[in-house]
Amino acid sequence: MKTTPPSHPPEPTAPATREEPPATASEGPGEHWRWCPRCSHELHNEKCKLRCPRCHYFMSCSDFD
Repeated sequence: MKTTPPSHPPEPTAPATREEPPATASEGPGEHWRWCPRCSHELHNEKCKLRCPRCHYFMSCSDFD
């Protein structure tokens, strides 16, 4: 009598390339001011204000001191 080895389901393969996760406030020590405290999106510098394009939060330059 001939026996066959038990069949195993194929193992999942890892994707060939991994996308980098979005940058977060924890990545750059000392650069916490670049990230929105509400939604963690990167703030845009507009003269004397930092604005969040996602949630419209803003900081004035007087808030930096």
